Amino acid sequence: MVEQGEQLGLSDVTWVKQMETIGHILIADDHPMFREALRHVVAGTLPNHTIVEASSFDEVMAAAKDHDQDLILLDIDMPGMNGFNGLIALRNQVPTAPVVVVSADESRESVRQALSLGASGFVPKSMDREHMASAIQTVLSGEIFVPFSLGERGAASPYRDNDDAFRQGYATLTSQQRKVLEMLVLGRPNKVIAYEMNITESTVKAHVSAILHKLQVTSRTQAVLQAGKMLNR
Repeated sequence: MVEQGEQLGLSDVTWVKQMETIGHILIADDHPMFREALRHVVAGTLPNHTIVEASSFDEVMAAAKDHDQDLILLDIDMPGMNGFNGLIALRNQVPTAPVVVVSADESRESVRQALSLGASGFVPKSMDREHMASAIQTVLSGEIFVPFSLGERGAASPYRDNDDAFRQGYATLTSQQRKVLEMLVLGRPNKVIAYEMNITESTVKAHVSAILHKLQVTSRTQAVLQAGKMLNR
């Protein structure tokens, strides 16, 4: 049973707590009905997570600062967001937390801009609950999510898929990111990578997300295939 929790002094920020919580999910949207819809999707996809709701940019920043978030679902049209400037500020404050932009604007340019500014996914508000749940699972697994309908119209990725771009991206990886990538090529799951590198699993996921952005690919499968080709040359 989901029950109302503490307010933390934030107006309109609602804590929804479940038994034996294992993580935090932040839902940020200024429309109560859509927040409720997202809450049902998240609760069904990630049981035993604490769900935080925010209705303005200031509340998002306060909630993100006070608690480590496993995922942030962000409407870029909320009060105070100033469009994608709010996404930039949020990524600067919490660079490791995956952010999924949730928007009524499904244009190709919006998808490209969101991902280029550090979002780990883009979910149109018109998407059904089943596909929203799939998007959440995809991002939490360390991959980038782009809606299939947009991809079919040619907006699937702002990233180029060629060897030169991959090599340039590889050159920008940190030593830890390269080690994570090498382990991915060997087929190691996140838990094993975390154990062998003596880091947390959430840190591994953050590294994987950063690797995908730098290598200009949209999934760990693409990263592994191209890295395997390059590293075995």
